[in-house]
Amino acid sequence: MNVKSYIGLLLAVIIFSVLIQPVYAKPHEEPLKRLVLTLLAPNIQEQINRYYEDKLTVSPTFSSFLGGTELNVEYHPSHIDVNVTVIPYVGPHLDVGMDSMKFRIDNTGAVMVLKYKHIRDYELLPNWQFILR
Repeated sequence: MNVKSYIGLLLAVIIFSVLIQPVYAKPHEEPLKRLVLTLLAPNIQEQINRYYEDKLTVSPTFSSFLGGTELNVEYHPSHIDVNVTVIPYVGPHLDVGMDSMKFRIDNTGAVMVLKYKHIRDYELLPNWQFILR
């Protein structure tokens, strides 16, 4: 390879690396919030199912992109603690309650539930009362 080709290749690599910069999300930014909620969704749904199984005949769900979901992430050297507040709903997004959960994710990716707290109930519309136990 001659010097001219080497300089051209080096220049191309420099321009390419300057133009394509990685994007980093801070804990309070929407992409990271969405990622954490998406990865924890099965664990969150499992906790919702457990709490509401004695209260409702159908299991409510939650949606991280509809709003009402709060997330707080605490970083530690050996683990990450994630506090989530969700508003589960049934049917056409009829809120049934508000719940708070705390998960611990260790450095191997194992998820442990530390706490579940039911904060409040929301009254269902009369035509949805049939799902109450």
